[in-house]
Amino acid sequence: MRICDLTEQRVGILGLGVEGQAALLALRRAGHASCVAVLVEKPVPVAAEWGEVRQYTGGEAEAVLAQVQVLIRSPGFAPHHPLRQRADHLGVAQTTPTNLYLAEARQAGLPVVGITGSKGKSTTSTLLYESLRAAGLPVALLGNIGVAALAHWPEVLAGRQITVLEMSSYQCDDLVLGPSVAVVLNLFPEHMDWHGSVEAYYLAKMRIGATQLAGDALRIDQRAVPWMQRLRPVAAEAVILEQGGYHIADGSFWRGDRRLFPCSSMRLPGRHNWENGCAVLAAAELFGVGAEVVQAVMGHFNGLPYRMSDLGLRGGIRWINDAISTAPEATVAALQAFLPQVATLIVGGKDRGYDYTPLVERLAESAVRTVILLPDSGSRVAALLRARSGLACRVVEVADLVEAVAQAKALTPVGWSCLFSPGAPSYNQFANFSARGQAFQAAVGEEDACGA
Repeated sequence: MRICDLTEQRVGILGLGVEGQAALLALRRAGHASCVAVLVEKPVPVAAEWGEVRQYTGGEAEAVLAQVQVLIRSPGFAPHHPLRQRADHLGVAQTTPTNLYLAEARQAGLPVVGITGSKGKSTTSTLLYESLRAAGLPVALLGNIGVAALAHWPEVLAGRQITVLEMSSYQCDDLVLGPSVAVVLNLFPEHMDWHGSVEAYYLAKMRIGATQLAGDALRIDQRAVPWMQRLRPVAAEAVILEQGGYHIADGSFWRGDRRLFPCSSMRLPGRHNWENGCAVLAAAELFGVGAEVVQAVMGHFNGLPYRMSDLGLRGGIRWINDAISTAPEATVAALQAFLPQVATLIVGGKDRGYDYTPLVERLAESAVRTVILLPDSGSRVAALLRARSGLACRVVEVADLVEAVAQAKALTPVGWSCLFSPGAPSYNQFANFSARGQAFQAAVGEEDACGA
Protein backbone atom coordinates (compact mmCIF):
# COMPACT_ATOMS: atom_id res chain seq x y z
CA MET A 1 0.00 0.00 0.00
CA ARG A 2 1.39 3.38 -1.07
CA ILE A 3 0.36 6.90 -0.12
CA CYS A 4 -1.14 7.50 -3.57
CA ASP A 5 -3.47 4.53 -2.98
CA LEU A 6 -5.12 6.43 -0.12
CA THR A 7 -6.08 9.70 -1.80
CA GLU A 8 -9.69 8.63 -2.44
CA GLN A 9 -10.09 6.58 0.76
CA ARG A 10 -11.73 7.47 4.06
CA VAL A 11 -8.57 7.54 6.14
CA GLY A 12 -8.15 7.46 9.89
CA ILE A 13 -4.91 8.10 11.78
CA LEU A 14 -4.30 6.49 15.16
CA GLY A 15 -2.13 8.86 17.17
CA LEU A 16 -1.01 12.37 16.26
CA GLY A 17 2.57 12.45 17.46
CA VAL A 18 5.47 13.01 15.07
CA GLU A 19 4.68 9.84 13.09
CA GLY A 20 0.96 10.61 12.85
CA GLN A 21 1.63 14.19 11.80
CA ALA A 22 4.09 12.99 9.13
CA ALA A 23 1.47 10.58 7.77
CA LEU A 24 -1.13 13.35 7.66
CA LEU A 25 1.19 15.70 5.77
CA ALA A 26 2.13 12.92 3.36
CA LEU A 27 -1.56 12.37 2.61
CA ARG A 28 -2.06 16.07 1.89
CA ARG A 29 1.00 16.20 -0.37
CA ALA A 30 -0.37 13.25 -2.32
CA GLY A 31 -3.66 15.07 -2.92
CA HIS A 32 -5.91 13.67 -0.21
CA ALA A 33 -8.41 16.53 0.28
CA SER A 34 -11.12 14.92 2.42
CA CYS A 35 -11.52 15.17 6.16
CA VAL A 36 -9.20 12.85 8.09
CA ALA A 37 -10.44 11.21 11.29
CA VAL A 38 -7.72 11.32 13.94
CA LEU A 39 -8.06 9.00 16.94
CA VAL A 40 -6.17 10.32 19.93
CA GLU A 41 -5.91 9.88 23.69
CA LYS A 42 -6.49 13.62 24.04
CA PRO A 43 -6.93 16.38 21.40
CA VAL A 44 -3.89 18.33 20.20
CA PRO A 45 -3.67 21.74 18.48
CA VAL A 46 -4.31 21.50 14.73
CA ALA A 47 -1.91 23.10 12.23
CA ALA A 48 -3.30 24.88 9.17
CA GLU A 49 -1.32 22.71 6.73
CA TRP A 50 -3.07 19.59 8.02
CA GLY A 51 -6.29 20.56 6.24
CA GLU A 52 -9.64 19.38 7.56
CA VAL A 53 -9.10 17.15 10.58
CA ARG A 54 -11.53 15.86 13.19
CA GLN A 55 -10.19 14.45 16.42
CA TYR A 56 -12.00 11.73 18.33
CA THR A 57 -11.37 10.30 21.80
CA GLY A 58 -12.79 7.52 23.94
CA GLY A 59 -16.05 5.96 22.80
CA GLU A 60 -16.35 8.35 19.85
CA ALA A 61 -13.00 7.13 18.57
CA GLU A 62 -14.15 3.51 18.72
CA ALA A 63 -17.41 4.39 16.95
CA VAL A 64 -15.80 6.31 14.10
CA LEU A 65 -13.65 3.32 13.16
CA ALA A 66 -16.72 1.82 11.50
CA GLN A 67 -16.58 4.67 8.94
CA VAL A 68 -12.85 4.35 8.21
CA GLN A 69 -11.58 2.40 5.21
CA VAL A 70 -7.86 2.59 6.02
CA LEU A 71 -6.26 3.23 9.41
CA ILE A 72 -2.67 4.52 9.62
CA ARG A 73 -1.33 3.46 13.00
CA SER A 74 1.45 5.23 14.88
CA PRO A 75 4.06 2.78 16.24
CA GLY A 76 3.40 3.29 19.94
CA PHE A 77 -0.02 1.58 19.91
CA ALA A 78 0.40 -2.01 21.06
CA PRO A 79 -1.64 -4.89 19.60
CA HIS A 80 -3.74 -5.04 22.77
CA HIS A 81 -4.72 -1.35 22.63
CA PRO A 82 -8.54 -1.08 22.55
CA LEU A 83 -8.60 0.98 19.35
CA ARG A 84 -6.35 -1.49 17.55
CA GLN A 85 -8.49 -4.36 18.75
CA ARG A 86 -11.63 -2.55 17.59
CA ALA A 87 -10.09 -1.95 14.14
CA ASP A 88 -9.09 -5.61 13.94
CA HIS A 89 -12.63 -6.69 14.88
CA LEU A 90 -14.15 -4.46 12.20
CA GLY A 91 -11.72 -5.67 9.56
CA VAL A 92 -10.43 -2.17 8.84
CA ALA A 93 -7.43 -2.17 6.47
CA GLN A 94 -4.38 -0.97 8.39
CA THR A 95 -0.91 0.29 7.65
CA THR A 96 1.85 2.27 9.37
CA PRO A 97 4.05 5.24 8.49
CA THR A 98 7.02 2.85 8.26
CA ASN A 99 5.24 0.60 5.79
CA LEU A 100 4.18 3.61 3.71
CA TYR A 101 7.74 4.97 3.62
CA LEU A 102 9.25 1.65 2.60
CA ALA A 103 6.63 1.19 -0.11
CA GLU A 104 7.50 4.58 -1.58
CA ALA A 105 11.25 4.04 -1.39
CA ARG A 106 11.11 0.57 -2.91
CA GLN A 107 8.84 1.76 -5.71
CA ALA A 108 11.28 4.60 -6.46
CA GLY A 109 14.25 2.22 -6.47
CA LEU A 110 15.96 4.02 -3.60
CA PRO A 111 18.03 1.96 -1.15
CA VAL A 112 16.96 1.76 2.48
CA VAL A 113 19.25 0.36 5.17
CA GLY A 114 17.00 -0.74 8.02
CA ILE A 115 18.83 -1.23 11.31
CA THR A 116 17.31 -2.95 14.33
CA GLY A 117 18.45 -4.69 17.50
CA SER A 118 17.88 -4.46 21.23
CA LYS A 119 20.68 -1.97 21.83
CA GLY A 120 23.06 0.00 19.65
CA LYS A 121 20.58 0.88 16.88
CA SER A 122 21.11 4.62 17.18
CA THR A 123 24.90 4.41 17.41
CA THR A 124 25.13 2.00 14.48
CA SER A 125 22.72 4.05 12.37
CA THR A 126 24.61 7.27 13.08
CA LEU A 127 28.02 5.72 12.34
CA LEU A 128 26.76 4.30 9.04
CA TYR A 129 25.17 7.61 8.09
CA GLU A 130 28.40 9.49 8.85
CA SER A 131 30.46 6.92 6.93
CA LEU A 132 28.30 7.16 3.82
CA ARG A 133 28.31 10.94 4.08
CA ALA A 134 32.10 10.99 4.47
CA ALA A 135 32.32 9.00 1.24
CA GLY A 136 30.33 11.70 -0.56
CA LEU A 137 27.10 9.71 -0.95
CA PRO A 138 23.66 11.34 -0.66
CA VAL A 139 22.15 9.94 2.55
CA ALA A 140 19.44 10.66 5.14
CA LEU A 141 19.26 9.43 8.75
CA LEU A 142 15.62 8.79 9.67
CA GLY A 143 13.26 6.66 11.72
CA ASN A 144 13.40 5.69 15.38
CA ILE A 145 16.45 7.94 15.83
CA GLY A 146 13.81 10.67 16.35
CA VAL A 147 13.06 11.82 12.79
CA ALA A 148 9.78 10.69 11.20
CA ALA A 149 10.75 9.24 7.83
CA LEU A 150 7.57 10.16 5.93
CA ALA A 151 8.07 13.82 6.77
CA HIS A 152 11.31 13.80 4.77
CA TRP A 153 10.26 11.67 1.81
CA PRO A 154 10.13 14.61 -0.66
CA GLU A 155 13.77 15.54 0.05
CA VAL A 156 14.90 11.91 -0.07
CA LEU A 157 13.18 11.40 -3.43
CA ALA A 158 14.45 14.68 -4.90
CA GLY A 159 18.02 13.99 -3.82
CA ARG A 160 17.92 10.27 -4.68
CA GLN A 161 19.25 9.64 -1.20
CA ILE A 162 20.13 6.44 0.59
CA THR A 163 18.00 6.11 3.71
CA VAL A 164 19.57 4.87 6.92
CA LEU A 165 16.44 3.92 8.85
CA GLU A 166 16.65 3.05 12.53
CA MET A 167 13.77 0.65 13.24
CA SER A 168 12.26 -0.26 16.60
CA SER A 169 10.49 -3.53 17.31
CA TYR A 170 7.21 -1.59 17.12
CA GLN A 171 8.04 -0.51 13.58
CA CYS A 172 9.19 -3.99 12.56
CA ASP A 173 6.25 -5.83 14.11
CA ASP A 174 3.92 -5.71 11.10
CA LEU A 175 6.26 -4.93 8.21
CA VAL A 176 4.85 -5.79 4.82
CA LEU A 177 7.93 -5.10 2.69
CA GLY A 178 11.33 -4.91 4.31
CA PRO A 179 14.28 -2.62 3.49
CA SER A 180 16.69 -3.40 0.67
CA VAL A 181 19.44 -3.79 3.28
CA ALA A 182 18.56 -5.21 6.71
CA VAL A 183 21.00 -5.06 9.61
CA VAL A 184 20.15 -7.07 12.73
CA LEU A 185 22.23 -6.39 15.84
CA ASN A 186 22.09 -8.01 19.28
CA LEU A 187 18.95 -9.37 20.92
CA PHE A 188 17.90 -9.47 24.55
CA PRO A 189 14.51 -9.12 26.27
CA GLU A 190 12.79 -5.74 26.07
CA HIS A 191 9.30 -4.29 25.58
CA MET A 192 7.46 -7.38 26.81
CA ASP A 193 4.58 -5.17 27.96
CA TRP A 194 4.05 -4.15 24.30
CA HIS A 195 4.73 -7.48 22.58
CA GLY A 196 3.42 -9.82 25.25
CA SER A 197 6.44 -12.15 25.40
CA VAL A 198 10.15 -12.35 24.67
CA GLU A 199 9.43 -14.66 21.74
CA ALA A 200 6.98 -12.19 20.18
CA TYR A 201 9.52 -9.37 20.66
CA TYR A 202 12.35 -11.29 18.98
CA LEU A 203 10.15 -12.44 16.09
CA ALA A 204 8.92 -8.86 15.58
CA LYS A 205 12.53 -7.78 15.11
CA MET A 206 13.12 -10.59 12.61
CA ARG A 207 10.44 -9.29 10.25
CA ILE A 208 12.99 -6.74 9.04
CA GLY A 209 14.68 -9.59 7.16
CA ALA A 210 11.75 -11.97 6.71
CA THR A 211 9.91 -9.42 4.54
CA GLN A 212 12.82 -8.63 2.22
CA LEU A 213 12.79 -9.41 -1.49
CA ALA A 214 15.04 -11.77 -3.41
CA GLY A 215 18.33 -10.00 -4.02
CA ASP A 216 18.10 -7.82 -0.93
CA ALA A 217 21.01 -7.85 1.53
CA LEU A 218 20.97 -9.11 5.12
CA ARG A 219 23.71 -8.49 7.66
CA ILE A 220 22.93 -10.30 10.90
CA ASP A 221 24.44 -11.04 14.30
CA GLN A 222 24.94 -14.80 14.58
CA ARG A 223 22.94 -14.89 17.84
CA ALA A 224 19.89 -13.67 15.93
CA VAL A 225 20.12 -16.26 13.14
CA PRO A 226 18.02 -18.98 14.88
CA TRP A 227 15.20 -16.49 15.37
CA MET A 228 15.35 -15.34 11.76
CA GLN A 229 15.22 -18.94 10.58
CA ARG A 230 11.91 -19.40 12.38
CA LEU A 231 10.38 -16.94 9.91
CA ARG A 232 12.53 -17.40 6.84
CA PRO A 233 15.68 -19.37 5.92
CA VAL A 234 18.82 -17.26 6.08
CA ALA A 235 19.98 -17.26 2.46
CA ALA A 236 23.54 -18.12 1.49
CA GLU A 237 24.24 -14.56 0.37
CA ALA A 238 23.45 -13.17 3.83
CA VAL A 239 26.49 -12.17 5.86
CA ILE A 240 26.57 -13.54 9.39
CA LEU A 241 28.89 -11.04 10.98
CA GLU A 242 30.92 -13.38 13.19
CA GLN A 243 31.14 -16.29 10.72
CA GLY A 244 33.60 -15.24 8.05
CA GLY A 245 32.21 -11.73 7.83
CA TYR A 246 33.36 -8.75 9.85
CA HIS A 247 34.34 -9.73 13.38
CA ILE A 248 36.55 -8.89 16.36
CA ALA A 249 39.64 -10.94 17.25
CA ASP A 250 42.93 -10.20 18.99
CA GLY A 251 41.98 -6.58 19.59
CA SER A 252 41.31 -5.81 15.94
CA PHE A 253 38.59 -5.60 13.31
CA TRP A 254 38.78 -8.37 10.71
CA ARG A 255 37.10 -9.13 7.38
CA GLY A 256 37.32 -12.90 7.11
CA ASP A 257 41.02 -13.72 7.55
CA ARG A 258 42.15 -10.17 6.76
CA ARG A 259 43.07 -7.86 9.62
CA LEU A 260 41.75 -4.34 9.06
CA PHE A 261 42.63 -2.04 11.96
CA PRO A 262 42.90 -2.13 15.77
CA CYS A 263 39.82 -1.72 17.95
CA SER A 264 41.60 1.17 19.64
CA SER A 265 40.97 3.14 16.42
CA MET A 266 37.35 3.39 17.53
CA ARG A 267 36.75 6.22 19.96
CA LEU A 268 33.80 4.50 21.66
CA PRO A 269 34.85 1.91 24.26
CA GLY A 270 33.58 -1.61 24.77
CA ARG A 271 33.13 -4.82 22.83
CA HIS A 272 29.46 -4.08 22.11
CA ASN A 273 30.52 -0.91 20.28
CA TRP A 274 33.13 -2.86 18.33
CA GLU A 275 30.46 -5.37 17.31
CA ASN A 276 28.26 -2.49 16.15
CA GLY A 277 31.28 -1.24 14.21
CA CYS A 278 31.41 -4.59 12.39
CA ALA A 279 27.79 -4.08 11.33
CA VAL A 280 28.66 -0.61 10.01
CA LEU A 281 31.58 -1.99 8.00
CA ALA A 282 29.40 -4.76 6.57
CA ALA A 283 26.66 -2.34 5.49
CA ALA A 284 29.02 0.35 4.21
CA GLU A 285 30.81 -2.03 1.83
CA LEU A 286 27.51 -2.61 0.00
CA PHE A 287 27.77 1.00 -1.17
CA GLY A 288 31.44 0.84 -2.07
CA VAL A 289 32.61 2.54 1.11
CA GLY A 290 35.94 1.13 2.26
CA ALA A 291 37.08 0.22 5.75
CA GLU A 292 39.49 3.18 5.84
CA VAL A 293 36.56 5.62 5.59
CA VAL A 294 34.65 3.86 8.38
CA GLN A 295 37.80 3.74 10.50
CA ALA A 296 38.23 7.51 10.18
CA VAL A 297 34.60 8.13 11.19
CA MET A 298 34.90 5.75 14.16
CA GLY A 299 38.00 7.60 15.29
CA HIS A 300 36.14 10.91 15.59
CA PHE A 301 32.69 9.81 16.75
CA ASN A 302 32.19 10.62 20.44
CA GLY A 303 28.87 8.80 20.79
CA LEU A 304 25.29 9.86 21.28
CA PRO A 305 24.10 11.95 24.22
CA TYR A 306 23.46 9.91 27.35
CA ARG A 307 25.03 6.74 25.96
CA MET A 308 28.09 6.13 28.10
CA SER A 309 28.93 9.83 27.99
CA ASP A 310 32.02 10.72 30.00
CA LEU A 311 31.15 13.92 31.87
CA GLY A 312 34.70 14.36 33.15
CA LEU A 313 35.81 14.99 36.73
CA ARG A 314 33.55 16.55 39.34
CA GLY A 315 34.84 16.59 42.89
CA GLY A 316 37.65 14.25 41.90
CA ILE A 317 35.15 11.64 40.68
CA ARG A 318 34.67 10.73 37.01
CA TRP A 319 30.97 10.63 36.13
CA ILE A 320 29.59 8.51 33.29
CA ASN A 321 26.09 9.23 32.01
CA ASP A 322 24.47 6.16 30.44
CA ALA A 323 20.89 7.29 30.97
CA ILE A 324 19.83 5.70 27.67
CA SER A 325 20.35 2.25 29.25
CA THR A 326 16.88 0.67 29.54
CA ALA A 327 17.71 -3.01 30.11
CA PRO A 328 20.17 -4.86 32.37
CA GLU A 329 22.18 -6.13 29.40
CA ALA A 330 22.97 -2.52 28.51
CA THR A 331 24.23 -1.92 32.04
CA VAL A 332 26.45 -5.01 31.82
CA ALA A 333 27.88 -3.70 28.54
CA ALA A 334 28.59 -0.30 30.11
CA LEU A 335 30.32 -1.92 33.08
CA GLN A 336 32.48 -3.98 30.75
CA ALA A 337 33.40 -0.87 28.78
CA PHE A 338 34.59 1.08 31.82
CA LEU A 339 36.03 -1.59 34.09
CA PRO A 340 38.07 -1.55 36.25
CA GLN A 341 37.62 2.15 37.04
CA VAL A 342 33.99 2.03 38.25
CA ALA A 343 33.59 2.10 42.04
CA THR A 344 29.92 3.16 42.15
CA LEU A 345 26.97 2.06 40.03
CA ILE A 346 23.53 3.73 39.99
CA VAL A 347 20.77 1.42 38.71
CA GLY A 348 16.97 1.34 38.59
CA GLY A 349 13.85 2.69 36.89
CA LYS A 350 10.45 1.49 35.74
CA ASP A 351 10.10 -2.20 36.60
CA ARG A 352 9.30 -4.29 33.55
CA GLY A 353 10.17 -7.57 35.20
CA TYR A 354 13.61 -7.97 33.64
CA ASP A 355 16.01 -10.61 34.94
CA TYR A 356 18.84 -8.81 36.73
CA THR A 357 20.76 -11.97 37.61
CA PRO A 358 23.37 -11.44 34.82
CA LEU A 359 24.04 -7.95 36.17
CA VAL A 360 24.54 -9.28 39.70
CA GLU A 361 26.89 -11.95 38.33
CA ARG A 362 28.91 -9.26 36.54
CA LEU A 363 29.06 -7.13 39.67
CA ALA A 364 30.51 -10.08 41.58
CA GLU A 365 33.46 -10.04 39.16
CA SER A 366 33.95 -6.28 39.22
CA ALA A 367 35.63 -3.69 41.41
CA VAL A 368 32.31 -1.92 42.13
CA ARG A 369 32.13 -1.07 45.83
CA THR A 370 28.74 0.64 46.01
CA VAL A 371 25.47 -0.01 44.15
CA ILE A 372 22.87 2.75 44.51
CA LEU A 373 19.36 1.64 43.61
CA LEU A 374 16.46 3.71 42.30
CA PRO A 375 12.75 2.84 42.33
CA ASP A 376 11.04 0.72 41.11
CA SER A 377 13.29 -2.05 39.79
CA GLY A 378 16.03 -1.15 42.27
CA SER A 379 14.31 -2.99 45.09
CA ARG A 380 14.49 -6.28 43.14
CA VAL A 381 18.15 -5.70 42.34
CA ALA A 382 18.79 -4.95 46.02
CA ALA A 383 17.19 -8.25 47.03
CA LEU A 384 19.36 -10.16 44.54
CA LEU A 385 22.51 -8.40 45.74
CA ARG A 386 21.78 -9.07 49.41
CA ALA A 387 21.06 -12.71 48.69
CA ARG A 388 24.34 -13.18 46.81
CA SER A 389 26.93 -14.68 49.15
CA GLY A 390 30.44 -13.31 48.98
CA LEU A 391 29.41 -10.04 47.35
CA ALA A 392 31.26 -7.27 49.16
CA CYS A 393 29.69 -4.15 47.65
CA ARG A 394 27.55 -1.76 49.66
CA VAL A 395 23.82 -1.67 48.72
CA VAL A 396 22.05 1.70 49.06
CA GLU A 397 18.38 2.22 48.17
CA VAL A 398 17.25 5.81 47.47
CA ALA A 399 14.03 7.62 46.56
CA ASP A 400 15.15 9.56 43.48
CA LEU A 401 18.05 10.51 41.23
CA VAL A 402 19.04 13.60 43.22
CA GLU A 403 19.48 11.49 46.35
CA ALA A 404 21.35 8.85 44.31
CA VAL A 405 23.91 11.41 43.11
CA ALA A 406 24.29 12.84 46.60
CA GLN A 407 25.06 9.35 47.93
CA ALA A 408 27.47 8.72 45.08
CA LYS A 409 29.37 11.92 45.85
CA ALA A 410 29.71 10.83 49.47
CA LEU A 411 30.62 7.18 48.85
CA THR A 412 32.76 7.16 45.68
CA PRO A 413 36.51 7.40 46.40
CA VAL A 414 38.39 10.25 44.73
CA GLY A 415 40.06 9.06 41.55
CA TRP A 416 37.36 6.49 40.79
CA SER A 417 34.28 6.58 38.55
CA CYS A 418 30.53 6.59 39.12
CA LEU A 419 28.48 4.97 36.35
CA PHE A 420 24.81 5.88 35.96
CA SER A 421 23.36 3.06 33.86
CA PRO A 422 19.76 2.46 34.98
CA GLY A 423 19.10 -0.82 33.16
CA ALA A 424 15.39 0.06 33.11
CA PRO A 425 13.04 2.48 31.35
CA SER A 426 12.64 6.01 32.69
CA TYR A 427 8.87 6.41 32.63
CA ASN A 428 8.22 5.99 36.35
CA GLN A 429 10.03 9.27 37.13
CA PHE A 430 10.93 10.90 33.79
CA ALA A 431 9.29 11.54 30.43
CA ASN A 432 12.12 9.79 28.56
CA PHE A 433 15.79 8.83 28.80
CA SER A 434 16.85 12.29 27.61
CA ALA A 435 15.10 13.98 30.54
CA ARG A 436 16.67 11.40 32.84
CA GLY A 437 20.12 12.11 31.40
CA GLN A 438 19.67 15.85 31.79
CA ALA A 439 18.58 15.41 35.41
CA PHE A 440 21.65 13.31 36.16
CA GLN A 441 23.98 15.82 34.57
CA ALA A 442 22.36 18.68 36.51
CA ALA A 443 22.67 16.78 39.81
CA VAL A 444 26.33 16.02 39.19
CA GLY A 445 27.13 19.69 38.60
CA GLU A 446 29.98 21.48 36.84
CA GLU A 447 33.21 19.92 35.66
CA ASP A 448 36.38 20.45 37.69
CA ALA A 449 38.50 23.29 36.33
CA CYS A 450 41.47 20.99 35.73
CA GLY A 451 39.80 17.81 35.12
CA ALA A 452 38.59 16.26 31.90
